[in-house]
Amino acid sequence: MEDRLAALEARLRDLEDDREIRELLARYGYYADAPLDDEYFALFTQDCVMDVSSGRGEDPYEIVRWEGLDQMRRFLSERTAQHDNGFYGRSLHVQGNNLAVRVTGDDAVANGYSFIFHQDGPTLRLLSASLNEWHFRREAGRWKIRTRKRRMPGAPDAQEVLRAAE
Repeated sequence: MEDRLAALEARLRDLEDDREIRELLARYGYYADAPLDDEYFALFTQDCVMDVSSGRGEDPYEIVRWEGLDQMRRFLSERTAQHDNGFYGRSLHVQGNNLAVRVTGDDAVANGYSFIFHQDGPTLRLLSASLNEWHFRREAGRWKIRTRKRRMPGAPDAQEVLRAAE
């Protein structure tokens, strides 16, 4: 009986972890669009890393990185400046599509797709489509984002990003 109870508790923990990670990614998009910057930054660990394909210039696969919460604040202000004030309330950050999650204790990794749509007058247009590798850490009982690796389709390391949770 104790073995069965332990097995059920483990299965429940797995389901709760998966649900909490999916909810975290949903909040990521909502907070980016709202804008709820303080809530957005609270989703990350202090030592977080944002590692993304630039998507611009001569080499759209060039990697741009921000490390730690102070640099993440810079990341958000730079990205916001590039989209101007019309970005907030008119964008849709969609995370967690085709999401695969693997949890190991207090660490987790997930991979999946994300999209950013923008309302431009009467037209909704796709701004970005990407492949993502997410690393999470449980801190004080809550899952937080430790690393986000975002790549454009066709990036040299796209296959590795999509295999992160395998």
